[in-house]
Amino acid sequence: MREKTEVQNKAETGLELTSPLLRVEDLRLYFRTTQGVVQAVDRISFALERNQALAILGESGCGKTSLARAILRLLPRNVHTYTGRIEIDGVDVMPWSEERFRREVRWTKISMVSQAAMNSLNPVLRVGDQIAEPLIIHKNMDRKSAWARAREAVQLVGVPVDFLQRYAFELSGGMRQRAVIAMALVTNPDLIILDEPTSALDVLTQANIMNVLKNIKKDLQKSYILITHDIATSSELADQVAIMYAGQIVEWGSAEDFYPNPLHPYSQKLMASVPRLREDRPLDFIAGRPPSLINPPPGCRFAARCPAKFAQCEHEPPMIEVEGRRLVKCWLYR
Repeated sequence: MREKTEVQNKAETGLELTSPLLRVEDLRLYFRTTQGVVQAVDRISFALERNQALAILGESGCGKTSLARAILRLLPRNVHTYTGRIEIDGVDVMPWSEERFRREVRWTKISMVSQAAMNSLNPVLRVGDQIAEPLIIHKNMDRKSAWARAREAVQLVGVPVDFLQRYAFELSGGMRQRAVIAMALVTNPDLIILDEPTSALDVLTQANIMNVLKNIKKDLQKSYILITHDIATSSELADQVAIMYAGQIVEWGSAEDFYPNPLHPYSQKLMASVPRLREDRPLDFIAGRPPSLINPPPGCRFAARCPAKFAQCEHEPPMIEVEGRRLVKCWLYR
């Protein structure tokens, strides 16, 4: 096993000599609070190729949604630190002004499906107006042309065209979720960030939504970043998997390698907590609680909960390359 040097860190998540669709390097997003500075996203690097789906897994509060908002620059007022490098098609967009980023990136190249579809839809506007709105704002289309494109978008996600005339409260949870996905698709972005797209939905509706997303990825050549707690659901869509813990990525690898054989002790515990349909074994759990991101512990942030910790864990582990292109932030693999 070999540790990563500063130069090698550029390849630490499968970066190639050609520019990927999205490349993030040393991204930090800290928030100022009355208790102190929250290190929600801390030194994260990864790359995403075209027509690939990245699943980001981890417990609540580990920084998954903050990472998505950092990429789309949807930042609250209490930002303390926002640094790093975000490249889209090989161009670093971090130095761009907010106006240029809004005009050329947000909802043009990258869109987002937020968690809880009902909260994303305005209850006093028709669904069609809300799906057409990104086209009017970002593409300068007239209302008639935008509505025509909105009809095409809802048909892609399996929503009847007449639903465009309805209000959000008149739709079921699954239909609202499809409408929000259509809103993210309507400007034809290259990358769609999906934040818990199947949360609060019944199992059959979840399966239908995932089938819609898989068909869109295949037919329209879209890339996804899927943020979820649902490991079983993520396996249906993911090409790559990133495990987040306490604001950091602790494991990265292909889906075909990760799901049968997770490497990091935290990843192993996560997978052991998932019920298996064809395997009779007791479920495991992770003892303790995640560390505070206001004052994270020195060394390995999972050490206090790790059954395999040893003296070296008092020092922060580097990203270590294992079995070719797999990466794990753990001293066990040095």
